[in-house]
Amino acid sequence: MLMVEWIVAVLAGATVSYGLTAVLLSRMGDVALDLPNHRSMHQTPVPRTGGWALIGGCAVALAISPASIPMSMLSGFALLLAVSVIDDLRNVAAPVRFAVHLLAVALVLLSLPGSLSWWWYPLLLLGGVWMVNLYNFMDGMDGLAGSMTAVGFGTLGLVAAWRGQEELAGVCVLLVVCALVFLRYNWPEARIFLGDAGSTSLGLAAVTVSLFGWQKGSFGLLVPIVVFAPFWLDASFTLMCRILLGKRWWEPHREHVYQRSALRIGVKKTLFWQLGMMLSASILALSLVWFGLA
Repeated sequence: MLMVEWIVAVLAGATVSYGLTAVLLSRMGDVALDLPNHRSMHQTPVPRTGGWALIGGCAVALAISPASIPMSMLSGFALLLAVSVIDDLRNVAAPVRFAVHLLAVALVLLSLPGSLSWWWYPLLLLGGVWMVNLYNFMDGMDGLAGSMTAVGFGTLGLVAAWRGQEELAGVCVLLVVCALVFLRYNWPEARIFLGDAGSTSLGLAAVTVSLFGWQKGSFGLLVPIVVFAPFWLDASFTLMCRILLGKRWWEPHREHVYQRSALRIGVKKTLFWQLGMMLSASILALSLVWFGLA
């Protein structure tokens, strides 16, 4: 019966996500436009409202699903989503965004089912904020963030299902399906972008699923670290290079590895080799679980 409820919820989420995307493109195509500039990988204005539809579909699905979500976690996601939507419409100052990211991750940490040694909390807070931001940094090329979402949460969902964590697996399946709906419109040449609302929310979702899976014994922390390695390695390497070179590391740029590759060999070829890296990381993570190493 639980599986039937999740199937209904996921189908409802996919339908809502698909419908909202169609409405945003047909009726609100000139809202929150991402105009091309010297850092852009696109040549024409594209609405950055895809995340509104993706997260909207997930929200509806979770509301009718059997999942039980702590109020502090809901508050964290709601706060992050609200500020990110405003940022999609008009820029929000970086210090305000950072403060909201800190608070959103802190609220997720408060909702964890188990207790941890005190020193875990600052580490997880910093790591969580970095994940939220790097998901945003890596959302700079058609199909990239959507593919990472589908592969990453698909892998964590497989492990959760294998370990008998149906609720966690259901949430992962929901995220995968809604990401695939988004990719229908975001595959090169993209007609819609995730925007800050989508990328930061998915980053926080990655933090939440990773920590809850770890706390509930579905997998060790090493598993999501390996799964999302294609994202955090690129973002972290690029950040360190910019710091060491004395550049303004906090400013937007297009010096990520995937951006340099896209400029050299094109977006589609870069996306396919990035997908290869994601699938390789997924296989490695599944192997670690299979052999009892994570």
